[in-house]
Amino acid sequence: MLQLIRDRFTGVVAFLVIGAIGVTLVISFGNMDQGGIAGNFAAEVNGEQVDIRSYQRAVQNQLARQQEALQGELPEFLQEQIQRNVLEAMVRNKVVVQYVRDAGYRIDDQRLSQAISNTQVFQLDGTFSKESYIAVLASQGVSPESYERDQREQMQVAQLQNAVVYTSFFTPSEYRRYIELLAEEREATIMVLNPVDLAAGIVVEDADLQVYYAANGDEFRTQESVSLEYIEVKLDDIAAEVSVDEQQIQDYYDANAERYIADEQRQGRHILLSIDADKDESATRTLADELRQRLLDGEEFAALASEYSDDPVSAEQGGDLGWASYADYDEAFSAALFDLDVGEISAVVRTGFGLHLIRLDQINAGALRTYAEVHAELLDELTKQQAVDRYYELAELVDDLALENPMSLAVVEAETGLKVQTMEQFTRNGGPPFGYNVSMVDAAFSVGVLDDGENSPLIEMATGSAIILRVAEHQPSVVQPLEEVRELVEASVRAQKAGTIAQERGGELLTRLKAGESSNDVAADFGVEVQQTGLLKRGSSEVSAELLAEIYRMPHPVDGKENYRGLMLADGGYAALRLDKVEAGRADTIPQDARDQRKKTLAEQSGGNSLSALVTDLREKANAIIAPGLFDRPETF
Repeated sequence: MLQLIRDRFTGVVAFLVIGAIGVTLVISFGNMDQGGIAGNFAAEVNGEQVDIRSYQRAVQNQLARQQEALQGELPEFLQEQIQRNVLEAMVRNKVVVQYVRDAGYRIDDQRLSQAISNTQVFQLDGTFSKESYIAVLASQGVSPESYERDQREQMQVAQLQNAVVYTSFFTPSEYRRYIELLAEEREATIMVLNPVDLAAGIVVEDADLQVYYAANGDEFRTQESVSLEYIEVKLDDIAAEVSVDEQQIQDYYDANAERYIADEQRQGRHILLSIDADKDESATRTLADELRQRLLDGEEFAALASEYSDDPVSAEQGGDLGWASYADYDEAFSAALFDLDVGEISAVVRTGFGLHLIRLDQINAGALRTYAEVHAELLDELTKQQAVDRYYELAELVDDLALENPMSLAVVEAETGLKVQTMEQFTRNGGPPFGYNVSMVDAAFSVGVLDDGENSPLIEMATGSAIILRVAEHQPSVVQPLEEVRELVEASVRAQKAGTIAQERGGELLTRLKAGESSNDVAADFGVEVQQTGLLKRGSSEVSAELLAEIYRMPHPVDGKENYRGLMLADGGYAALRLDKVEAGRADTIPQDARDQRKKTLAEQSGGNSLSALVTDLREKANAIIAPGLFDRPETF
């Protein structure tokens, strides 16, 4: 039945990313043997194979994404990590698919057919397109049969996910406790020793600077960098200079006229009587003959198709198949349809799907699209084609000239007209205008380019851009002289001393508070303010995130006993905290719709955790064996 999708519709090519089942990746092969199987597959899981081509395709996709993100080649260790991640994900997918199959989860043909028909990337103007379906899958190296099998498995897995995730729940008491914690409010008293105030009175001696500088010289080390000269080849610049005249466009149109002849299309209807193990073909053929006679006697084709056709999609449309060309259908079906006159009903046609009765409703004869109709796309195509050709020719010339004249870019500039540009302060972390590019960093800091002064090989930066570079000047990483960084060293020494004083004085302050002295008296002696926070929520901005987090970590006050805590702050200061009040959160402070959404989210999170635990358990119990030498195979890159 699913073949009807591939044999009925027409359309255009679209883009598709075929996703894998979403399970957590764990980079661990502790329970995966490294041998014991042979054959052209990636792994064996509980006796079932993980297809090597699917594995290679997934690895290629992941590598391409990472290379695009980093704008260059990936280190070998990262390539191997990606390979292992992909295999682990596929192994987990396999054990989940095995589980849902053994547990009896099923997706019938009609539901799968409808899901594929509703996939937007396979549609043209909101209607499922057979051409898009075939072309998109082909562009991914996937057959329709394989795709439909994978989709069926993923829909079965989705049944499991829904069964676990969306049936999970929070009990009223659990949710009440959650609300009490989520909306909890706390009030505290804070006293802060400011490091800036403490540092103001500190005297820093030269000896202090010398000691700190000697112990922490790397803080004042410059970053290694290079000044670069480079020549860039840009596709956009070349395309802007391309000029295509009308004669070239006309000649191209004349030479490729067959590309612009639309296929004859026909709109027909059919009634399908499927044949399977539960149906007797002889009886089905008798019914087909009876229906044909009823059609010839004048009964409505749409009515009979709706009542009798086993094609669930077209039956709802009175058997209407839409417009299609000869190549869109099974050979026997197309031969019958394209032999009919408008309004004529075919004899009974036998295909692999069963018996068909076909009526031709309309014909759209194939015609040559005029020169005017295709002029704009021809101009764009020729412009891009010539620009790409010139781009690669120029890039190759630049690469050859740079190789032949390895110590300078002057010849490259003279021969090509491309200007030598400069880039300052390029580090191992990259630099403007190109940012970070692994290939560029590797080239700039390679032995040949950095130490020997040679031109780099051609580096592809991104789509339509490539550069040759050389190092004009190298600035090694050095510790800056003390006199050049004296102010920085002094600030660091002052901050260090202030932090030490803050800790010492903060400890004294906290001790006196814990001994029961009045907070106002202690604050006056230490020259700090007593801050009453008022009631704070978990997301309050009245105090710093650092202080708020500590306030919410403090234990509840017991029997009115004051609860103090000291905290060294990230800026070198010190805070003494007292937790004064804790009020449990109340549901009535949260709008009803927000409470409902939170409860739903919590239940789904709980279900997600249960599902993750199930997958982990299935994975740990699985007998998974990696194909020998899998990660050493060059074809996986």
